[in-house]
Amino acid sequence: MSEARMSIEPYTELDPSCAVVAITPPGQAYMHTYYDVCPWSPSGRYLACLRLPFEDREPAPDDPAWLCIIDLAEGTIRELWETTGWGFQTAAHQQWGRSDRYLYFNDKRDGRAVGVRLDLESGEAKFLEGPIWQVRPDEKVAICTCLNRGRLTQRGYGVTVRPADELTNTVRAAADDGLFQVDLHTGRQSLLVSLEEVWEVLPDKDDLADAVLYAFHCKYNPQGTRILLVVRARFADGRYCPSLLTCRADGSELRAVVGHRLWMRGGHHPIWHPDGRRVLMNLTPGDEGMRFCLIDAETGQVDVLLDEPPGTGHPSISPDERFLLTDVTGEEGSVRTAAIRLVDLADGSWRDLCAARSPAVGGSPLRRDAHPVWDRLGRRICFLAAPQGRRRLFIADPALPAGETFALA
Repeated sequence: MSEARMSIEPYTELDPSCAVVAITPPGQAYMHTYYDVCPWSPSGRYLACLRLPFEDREPAPDDPAWLCIIDLAEGTIRELWETTGWGFQTAAHQQWGRSDRYLYFNDKRDGRAVGVRLDLESGEAKFLEGPIWQVRPDEKVAICTCLNRGRLTQRGYGVTVRPADELTNTVRAAADDGLFQVDLHTGRQSLLVSLEEVWEVLPDKDDLADAVLYAFHCKYNPQGTRILLVVRARFADGRYCPSLLTCRADGSELRAVVGHRLWMRGGHHPIWHPDGRRVLMNLTPGDEGMRFCLIDAETGQVDVLLDEPPGTGHPSISPDERFLLTDVTGEEGSVRTAAIRLVDLADGSWRDLCAARSPAVGGSPLRRDAHPVWDRLGRRICFLAAPQGRRRLFIADPALPAGETFALA
């Protein structure tokens, strides 16, 4: 695989309020993954990303993208692996384990999604029986929903397969689909929580009598003791009603903490609070509009975190619990503008660190969401934008003034 130099350029468009640099070249398309997956390696030296073959259409089953690592100390981008297990919103779910040695991501074998553990020291690749959404912090197991079925509710987050390999749930609550776990030592996959079990704990089930359940998103808390699970009840016309559930890491104590009626009032993007006991989410608990809310993972109690600014984007809280990070996106004509917003939870003040324009594509799976994400220390932020038309990765340092360059590792 090839190696190239990074393209480090200060970003000064639209008057940023802090130091921002582009770290990938403008002539090729790169992306990290989701806003809740740290792309930095545990040492902070490397950053995992995916180089895309195109941006004007969804991937066909055999279209490859290239898993890369950026060496922030040496200033290089190295291609490691060619994968067909990717999408435009979550890439190949590439992520690190507890050290810089192993990189995890998804590919396909025999027409279905599987996880891969790549040893960066030896080059050895271990294929897992099932795909990964997130590796548990202790690096013993990983969890995932079905990346084949889940994309039926929203494209861009799973993998594309041939029509003969498509999977569709035909009963309301399948006993053989749901939240899966894969053992990273043996590679074996097992069903941790079935949709049949999910159905039993959902509130207001009469609303969903004509729908079919699909598991969509899952996430361990930082302590690895609990899991959040987003399940969507899909109707024949394509509409769906989401619910948020939590359980222990072994699948026990399953409960619905945000039912579909509350979610459908206005809600999106749940993520664990650093304390591992609460979930941060954009939600509309009252008549005042969408707010950043905290949901107790055991009781479902909803508390408004901030009256202002309003809830929006892909929010997360820094590891030290001091700051809330999100993106604020708007479209006008052919231009999509995303601002990276930082809220100081100590005094409620906020500022937009920077903003970047990208080509607008509406709600298409091809959209260029910023997906801002913290580094492991909560000091710097990685985000995606396409000010020259192609996806690039940027790093912002809120502590430094605009225009200043800085060492990346």
